[in-house]
Amino acid sequence: MKTLFTLLATATFSLGDTPQAIIVLDASGSMWGQIEGKAKIEIARDVIAELLADLPSDLELGLVAYGHRREGDCDDIELLIPPGKVDRAKFQDTVNNIVPKGKTPLTASVEFAARALNFAEEKSSVILVTDGLENCDRDPCATAKMLEEQGIDFTAHVVAFDLTAKDALTVECLATETGGQFLPAGDAASLATAIGMAVDTIVTPEEEVEVEPILENPVTLTAPDTVAAGARFEVGFAFEGEGQGHERDFITIVPLDTEERLWDNYSYTRDGSPVEITALPDPQKAEIRYLSGQTRKTLGRRPIELTAVTATVSAATEATAASQVEITWTGPAYPGDFITIVSKDAEEKTWAKYAYVKPGESVVKVAGLPTAGPCEIRYLLGQDRTTLARADILLTEAAATLSAPESVVVGSTVPVEWTGPMTPGDFITIVTKDTPEKKWAKYAYADEKNQPAQIQAPMTPGAAEIRYIVGQGRETLARVDIELTEATVTLSAPETIVAGSDVQIEWTGPNNAGDFITVVPKDLPEKKWAKYAYTDIGSRLKVAAPLDAGEAEIRYIAGQDRDTLARIPITIEAPTIVLTAAASAEAGSKVNVEWTAPNNQGDFITIVPKSTPEKKWLKYVYANAESPAGIEVPDEAGEAEIRYIAAQDRRTLARVPITITPSSKEE
Repeated sequence: MKTLFTLLATATFSLGDTPQAIIVLDASGSMWGQIEGKAKIEIARDVIAELLADLPSDLELGLVAYGHRREGDCDDIELLIPPGKVDRAKFQDTVNNIVPKGKTPLTASVEFAARALNFAEEKSSVILVTDGLENCDRDPCATAKMLEEQGIDFTAHVVAFDLTAKDALTVECLATETGGQFLPAGDAASLATAIGMAVDTIVTPEEEVEVEPILENPVTLTAPDTVAAGARFEVGFAFEGEGQGHERDFITIVPLDTEERLWDNYSYTRDGSPVEITALPDPQKAEIRYLSGQTRKTLGRRPIELTAVTATVSAATEATAASQVEITWTGPAYPGDFITIVSKDAEEKTWAKYAYVKPGESVVKVAGLPTAGPCEIRYLLGQDRTTLARADILLTEAAATLSAPESVVVGSTVPVEWTGPMTPGDFITIVTKDTPEKKWAKYAYADEKNQPAQIQAPMTPGAAEIRYIVGQGRETLARVDIELTEATVTLSAPETIVAGSDVQIEWTGPNNAGDFITVVPKDLPEKKWAKYAYTDIGSRLKVAAPLDAGEAEIRYIAGQDRDTLARIPITIEAPTIVLTAAASAEAGSKVNVEWTAPNNQGDFITIVPKSTPEKKWLKYVYANAESPAGIEVPDEAGEAEIRYIAAQDRRTLARVPITITPSSKEE
C-alpha cells in the first residue's frame, strides 16, 4: 500500500491559493471498539501521526472533535485547532488527548466545521472520520444540500470507518452532494489510504490535473476456489481492453446473494494487482467483486467458497473465582482472535477478561470472573467476535485471610499477614470503617513479594478495616477490624532563636513514613512548610529558622496528609550583623573585611557593583571563615557594596558601601 508520504509528496498547489481543511474526528464512545485487538481511537491517532509527518507545509489544517467531553450530549462539538499553519507536535498531542465518551452528532459537526472555515466566502474542505451513524436527529443529506447551495466552493469528504456497507451509505450523501469523496475504511491500512486520498484531493484538485477519462471496462479476477473462513488471501485483477481503474476502486468479498453496490471486507486497488483480503468469518458460498469507487458498479466478480475453521479450548473443570486459568487451545490464530471466560448464560459476542492468541503458541492464561458459578471458556474470532470453540468451567468461591495488630497509631505502617488467590491486581488496603465498598486508601498488592504486606494506616482515629480486594471487580474478599489510635507528639526547643540559624529540636512521636518537623512563621497556612527535617533522622534534629523576625511555630507534620500533629511557639529575633572594611579599594585587588554575624551555615560575603541586582554575587568568602578575610574586588571602578548574603534564600542581610578606584596597573 502507498504510504501517506507517497500520496502527498507528489501533490501540487495552484499559485496564490492555499488550501484549507478541517478534520472532523469521531470521538463518540464507539471509538473504543476494537479492530484486530486495537481500539479504533488508537488506530486513528496512529494514522493522523503518519499524516502529520508528511503533511504539505502549505496545507492549512484544523481539527474538530465531537463526543469527547460529555456523555449523551448532542452539542458536544469543539473546534480544538483552528485551521492554519500546522504545528505538528501540538496537533498530535491534541489528538492523543481526545477521550471518546459521547454521542455522534456528525451532521452538526460537519456544519460546525464548515462555518469555522467561513465556507460561504472561502474555498474549504472537511474530512469527516466517523465510525457511527448520526444519532442526534439531524439529516445529513439535507445538511449537505444546504452546504453545497450556500458555500462558495465547499467539499466534504467522508471516511466511513468500520461501518457496514448499509450503514455507511446513509452518510454517503455528505460527500456526493458536495462533490467530495466517499471512502470506506475497515482497518488501520485502509484508514490511512482513505484519509490520504482525501488530503490528496484537497491539495491537488482533480480539475487542476490532466487525467484521462475513466473507462469502467470489465475486470477479470483471479483467486483460490476455496479459502478458510476468516483467512487472508490474495486476489489478482486485470482490466479487459483499454480500461483502467480509479484510485477509489476496491475489491470486496460478500455473501453470494448480497445486493449490488454493497460491500463487506475489502481492499483498495490503487497499488495494483494483487490485493490481500480477509475472508468472511462464517463458512458459506461467497463472491469476490471489483467495485468502481465512483459508481459502486460491479466491474468483475468471481465465486469463492469459504470453508469452516475449527478451534478447541481446554482447561481444568474447576478454578477459583478471579484466579488465573491456564487454557490450552488450537485454532487459526487470526489477528485479534482471543480467549475469554464468561458466565455460562452470557450473550454471544460478549467477553470479560481475555488473552490474545498468537501463532506458534498453544497456552494462554485468563483471569476468571470474580464471582463463583458455572462459566464458559470461549475462543472468539477477532473479526466479528464469533465463538469458534467453547468449554465449561466451574468457578468456586475464592477465599482470603488477614491478620494484623488489633490497634495501631494513625498513619503508621502496619504489617499484614494474608492469604488469598493472588490474581493480578488484587490488593490489601486499610480504610476507615465507613468507607464505601470498592473504595480504598493506601494499599499493597497481594503478591508473594509483599508478605507480610506493609500498609500505611489512615490518619483518622477510630474504627477501621483491613480489606483484601479483588483487582478485577474490586470486590472485598476478606476483612478484619483494626483500631486507629491518636498519635502522641511532643516538641521541645529554645524559646527564641536568631533568624536563619539552626534550631535544636527534640521530639517524640509516631515517626511514620514521611513525617517531618518544620519552623514557620506563625501565620503560615496549614499544610505549608519552610525548611524541614524528616523525623527518621532521630529524636534530636536541626531545622533552619526563617529569616524574618517575629512570632513563629515549630510544627510536627504528618507525611501522609500534611496535617499538623503538634506545634509549639518560638520567637525569631533579627540577627545583628556588622561589616567593617576600608572605604575604598583598587579594582582587581583584595580588601580585608571584618564581620560579626550569626554565621549560619552557607552564609557568605561578597563585593559587587552597587547596581548589581539582589540575589546576585561575584567572588565571596563563607561567613564561617575566620574574620577578617580578604575578598576580591570587582575589576570595574565605581560605587560598590559589600553584602552579607543569607544562604537560605540569597537575601542580603547587611551591606556597606565601598568605592572601587581604577587599578594603578592601568596607569
